[in-house]
Amino acid sequence: RGNEIGIDVDGRDSLEFSDGQMVFLDFAFQPSEKVSGQMSLNILGNVAQKQPLEFTYGDRGLPTTIFAPAAVDVGGGDAVVTQIDFTDNERVEIYDFNAVYEGDNADVEVFYHTPRFHWGYEGDHFGLMREATDVFGMDIWNAKAPEGIEVRGKGKWKNFTVVAGPEVYWGANPKAILKFDFERYGFDWTFIHSQDVARRNDGTDLSNVVERQSQQTTLTAEREFSNGMKLELGGIISAPERIDDVYQRTDRSGNVYLDKIEDEDALGFRAKLTLPWYESYVKTEYAGLVADAGFVHRTFGMFDPSRLPYSGMGNKQEFEAGMILRFGNLMLYPRVLYRDNLVHALPNRSHTISGGVLTPGLSPRNTDDDPFAVLGNREARSAELYLTYDPTGATQFYDWDNDWREDAKFAFNIGGTYTEYPTPTDSYLFFFEPAGRNLPFGVGLPPTDVWGVSSRIVMNPTRNAKYIFRFIRGFEQSSGSPVGDNADYFQFHWRAEWKRKHYFEGYFMKDAWGPYDFFRQFNVTFPEQIKLDYSVLLGTSGWLGSVEDERRATRVGIRTIYRGYDEENETFDLTGDYEFLTVLYFTYQF
Repeated sequence: RGNEIGIDVDGRDSLEFSDGQMVFLDFAFQPSEKVSGQMSLNILGNVAQKQPLEFTYGDRGLPTTIFAPAAVDVGGGDAVVTQIDFTDNERVEIYDFNAVYEGDNADVEVFYHTPRFHWGYEGDHFGLMREATDVFGMDIWNAKAPEGIEVRGKGKWKNFTVVAGPEVYWGANPKAILKFDFERYGFDWTFIHSQDVARRNDGTDLSNVVERQSQQTTLTAEREFSNGMKLELGGIISAPERIDDVYQRTDRSGNVYLDKIEDEDALGFRAKLTLPWYESYVKTEYAGLVADAGFVHRTFGMFDPSRLPYSGMGNKQEFEAGMILRFGNLMLYPRVLYRDNLVHALPNRSHTISGGVLTPGLSPRNTDDDPFAVLGNREARSAELYLTYDPTGATQFYDWDNDWREDAKFAFNIGGTYTEYPTPTDSYLFFFEPAGRNLPFGVGLPPTDVWGVSSRIVMNPTRNAKYIFRFIRGFEQSSGSPVGDNADYFQFHWRAEWKRKHYFEGYFMKDAWGPYDFFRQFNVTFPEQIKLDYSVLLGTSGWLGSVEDERRATRVGIRTIYRGYDEENETFDLTGDYEFLTVLYFTYQF
């Protein structure tokens, strides 16, 4: 690991070397026909120092230093501060665990850091149960979601499902969720109640905020008609504890009013009609000021290229429409989204005195100090068009494991999204770890127009070769900090494999945010970022070409990461024009 200034001053002596080792031990158990499960232990040896270029699972074992007051001179002297170094952090931990009891009236599963899916196909139209399958992303920050217990009824209790735990999806407060399915009047109904029982005291990663403790109740109905039409209806009651909370708002003349949350501000409604012609749909949603829902279920899941500005937050009137046009192996998917706010963001305005009259200043709202805020639910006018070519329908182009399963000689998509944000936002929050609490940026994001185009290409020219390319070109806004301009960037990602043994992957990014979410949140971009990773699989397990085959194979490889800097980057004075990291790695599976 090194940088330009170090090499210029000390040459090779400036390079830093470190090594790391870790072991996973997997256990399975089945003490009876009704009980089974598995557990994995993670054991750390040394931990290689790869930050800030790369954050990885196992970083919990890096040395940590804290400064604690040891004594205070009451006679007016300075406090005595003691430096405490921790070099042996969590060397052994349970990586994941799950156990299942298959009973006569219910199946009970205890889960800890094992993938779990959303309920979007089970009537959860408001997304209260979010998907928790990004285990790799959680591992980077040593997050242990999802964690809890699920009870699924059987027989006469088959319509009931209960999930509860300290973090049932990534970032969740400790909560319990009840789901009840039933049929009435030709519709399939789903009742869901989500109840937070406490508030988390830590963020999910370096910057993601801790959400307020709240509760939500939804009732949805859906029906498929014989002519191919499908109707979905739903209502939500959210955050009733905020009723009677006071908030500020302004009118078009800039006058300031004090108002309070009413009963109807906690209500939301949603309707979607899918037509049999061209798989077209229309959707409308109304959400009161505090009628926040959950995660918006995307059509194509993991590989959905859409940049439509979806938000589960309240304070909106929203309309969406789209259709899928199929021409043989080609699919054209246009979509539009239009959203207005019920109450706009507050401007950032200083106190003024004119003619002896004091005009109070204003600060943008935030979701900790105010009952609601205008953030990702800001007003938007968005249009999108994507073209997909996929001649092999058995391996759907947008399936989560398409990188491994796609067998077409040539398949691709290309398209883009244009969004106009005509109004500003309130202030976003970030989690400030030293203080253990959320803090506001203090100023909202300004109005702007953004756009993005992307393409993903998969090629299988021979049985022994596969190439995957992804191009992204965009002009987009920060997701938090108002400091700096929009990012005008380009990205090129690739993955090549030969004979299911040799893998070469990486990326080149120009003027883009860094690879982790907090870079976009704080609007930190870099002139160039390059990653090169070559590896060889020395052994395989399972079906060749499967996801599990690659994950469980013995592997040896080399990875290099390069990051360029300029005067706008805080570390420029310490690193110079660039910083780099090279990693030799070996994974042995047995």
